[in-house]
Amino acid sequence: MILLPAVLALSAGVATGGCRAPALTARIPAGAEKQGAVLALTLESDVPLAHATASSNGRETPMERDADGRLFRALLGVDFESPVGSRAIEFEVEGLCGDRHRATRSAEIVSGRFPVQKLRVAPAYVEPPASELDRIREDKEKVARVWASGDPERRWTGPFHLPVDAEPRDNFGSRRVFNGKPRSSHEGMDLAAAAGQPVTAPGPGRVALADDLYFSGGTVILDHGAGLFTLYFHLSRLDVKAGQSVGQGQPIGAVGATGRATGPHLHWGARVNRARVNPLGLLQLPSWPPPPLEKSLTGQSR
Repeated sequence: MILLPAVLALSAGVATGGCRAPALTARIPAGAEKQGAVLALTLESDVPLAHATASSNGRETPMERDADGRLFRALLGVDFESPVGSRAIEFEVEGLCGDRHRATRSAEIVSGRFPVQKLRVAPAYVEPPASELDRIREDKEKVARVWASGDPERRWTGPFHLPVDAEPRDNFGSRRVFNGKPRSSHEGMDLAAAAGQPVTAPGPGRVALADDLYFSGGTVILDHGAGLFTLYFHLSRLDVKAGQSVGQGQPIGAVGATGRATGPHLHWGARVNRARVNPLGLLQLPSWPPPPLEKSLTGQSR
């Protein structure tokens, strides 16, 4: 991913309380990005700042502050169902005097050109029986609680690895038809692994969920901090428990065909601040240093 600097339209001057307004430089990926992309953003200031956020498409992302308050980092996810075209990215910063400044850039989002995937599964996974409806509702509530309770601190410091030694299939974002009936789009990437193959954590994280769910079968969700989650479905075995910390390469389960699956494989998904993104984008994450202990010169954190 190539990053090109772009100086935001903020000129140096005097802000409220006698603080000088910052001159900001944003670095965003150059060129067009597909639906489902993961964008690594950095923001530099010539004066120390207290906070910074990046916002796009109604989602606000806190930016991680460097120790001296002059460099901020964040990941921005482009949901795979985001509209195509020009997309505004707004940066808002807060100075040490409480002064606020904004500037907007734009990124070009293009179609992911997702395929249509026709599958045959057990009828109960297309039209679930009434006896399973309560379980399905409870499963959704469990997953919703995961998204609402993410760790604010980033745990990773560099690119992720594939979670299993297998070839990724080109089916991220595919429009799925089960037994001739259109259903939800495919929010992850399938890896063509054999039953029983070990699945390992592609990056450091905390186990946010390890459970057997109706549609996804044996399921693990890892919280990598700062709004980044990865998901693993159809596992035949779970090797971790909720709340456990895992390192990159640590076993978390085994490939299976549990839940709504046509055969053994690993479904690998990713979310960045709830945006559903292609997990292969995590293989190109930049190398960032560990997050600083100091959050701001004012002693406050977000």
